[in-house]
Amino acid sequence: MADEVDVLIQQWASRWEQIRHSENQRASMTNTLLVLSAAGIGFISQKNLGPDVLMVSAALLFLGAFGVIASLKYYERFRMHLHEAGAIREKIDSRFPGLDLTGAADAAWREHLSLFQHLARIPLYGLWVALHAGVALAGALTCVIVIAN
Repeated sequence: MADEVDVLIQQWASRWEQIRHSENQRASMTNTLLVLSAAGIGFISQKNLGPDVLMVSAALLFLGAFGVIASLKYYERFRMHLHEAGAIREKIDSRFPGLDLTGAADAAWREHLSLFQHLARIPLYGLWVALHAGVALAGALTCVIVIAN
């Protein structure tokens, strides 16, 4: 029985390790894209929206769109691993009902919601998607302005 419990705990821990890994990858990707975007915006601002900035504007559009898609994909992976960890926690709960891990997690979530009623309802991945969408929008608007001139 102890071996089965060890396996469950290791599986649960590995899911949380995957969640942290995905978040670290998303953060690194976002940082890289923001540095590249800042360089592109700096280049565009020095050139006064002339025709020679169209490629950089298109690159901004691409970087932002890629960031949106990658952020959504990282969120999908996060949800998958979170569901797996929840299923494993329920299995541990069924083996040790006195622990009531699910009940404790639910109680902590309810308390968190009472403390942060509005912020808790804003999905974090939505902020990352909005940030990357802003970069894509800046690239798209710059492309339109350059083409219109």
